[in-house]
Amino acid sequence: MEAARRAASAAVRGPRSVFLDALDVDAPLEARLGTTVWRDLTESQRELLRSAVREGCLAMLAPGNPATSEVAWSAALPPSSDGEVDVLIGLRLAEKTLKTRWRMRPSASGWRVRDVVLSDSGIALAEAALETLGQRPLAVRRSPSQTRAAILAPLSVSFVIVLLVVLAAPRVPALRRKFLYFAASVPGLVFLIAGLLAAARVIRQPYLLVAPAAGEPWRRSEELALGAEREGRFDEARSLRERALAAGAPAGPVAYESGRAAGQRGDADGARAHFEGGLAATPPAPGAARELAALSSRQGRLPEAERQILRYLADAGPDPEALSLLAVIEADLGKSAEAVAAIAEARRLAGPGSRGAELEAQVRARAGDAGGAVAALRPLAQEGRLDRSVLRADPAYLPIATDPAWVSFLNERLRD
Repeated sequence: MEAARRAASAAVRGPRSVFLDALDVDAPLEARLGTTVWRDLTESQRELLRSAVREGCLAMLAPGNPATSEVAWSAALPPSSDGEVDVLIGLRLAEKTLKTRWRMRPSASGWRVRDVVLSDSGIALAEAALETLGQRPLAVRRSPSQTRAAILAPLSVSFVIVLLVVLAAPRVPALRRKFLYFAASVPGLVFLIAGLLAAARVIRQPYLLVAPAAGEPWRRSEELALGAEREGRFDEARSLRERALAAGAPAGPVAYESGRAAGQRGDADGARAHFEGGLAATPPAPGAARELAALSSRQGRLPEAERQILRYLADAGPDPEALSLLAVIEADLGKSAEAVAAIAEARRLAGPGSRGAELEAQVRARAGDAGGAVAALRPLAQEGRLDRSVLRADPAYLPIATDPAWVSFLNERLRD
């Protein structure tokens, strides 16, 4: 987990070289090119491809302002049968937290990052970075004509020089002829050596790297679709999204982002339809289940919300926000023990801080546990970080509003 945290911190805060060095992209490159092609490339060619994919991963992950970015929380999942470990990391980027899954594999030099997955959309950065390199193969075998041209071009120049000397020599005085031979021998020898080196290079490098296309062909259409949807141009957004999908855009992430856009403009029915589409896609976008849980919870569809948030946690792993939502849903369902356990796990992941204490207090209040709510908020009160007037107005505490322990806690400051 510490290796993953170091790499994640380097990606968002620097030095970026630590992240780039930790990211092992040989497996996805070999899968994309084929084992035979990958092994026939020279080490310098392989390193060029590695650098391109690593930089692509960093571009999709790194925030604009490293000063406001940090690792917010982390959790290691049980190791797989081959020894690999997935580490869930929340990256605080400005005002939002990005949930990521870091796939770590052991190596002789320590833990390496095999891939980074954006947990909610389900996008694997290494695979996405490979897609940005274009649809054409990254390496193609030299054709016979290319091979002949690479070898014969410098040799042809050397032959032409020799031929010119042979033709010109009889017309040059005998005393100057040796200077002509010397002057011609130098470039002739240079081109002869160049031809031999070209032949050796062709034998050593049977493949040529192909310049990639300019990014994913569907990306621009998807960006325009989201913009059109935010501005209420729904027919245009639908057409652009169909174009993006036809060009190869992954259906799950597209539906997930569309659902978020619909939710932001207050279209609950549209958001639900998009999120359900995101879950039905292959592969699905796990974050759609969490968004559906939050939507169902607000609409009072609690059993449905519980199923959806549990599905999200099973697919994407735990995080403080999802566990807090689970705790609220469980409390509203009257499952006090489950709610308290969920919020305790959320606080453990989030670490020390006022937000975790406030969430626990609200969950305990929903469960009718006034003493537990007071105990959760007591440290904040002692540190002077609690505004009791805000607590009095917060509807989350209505279930314990008349409980003597809660009333006494709210009035402590007045007695002092």
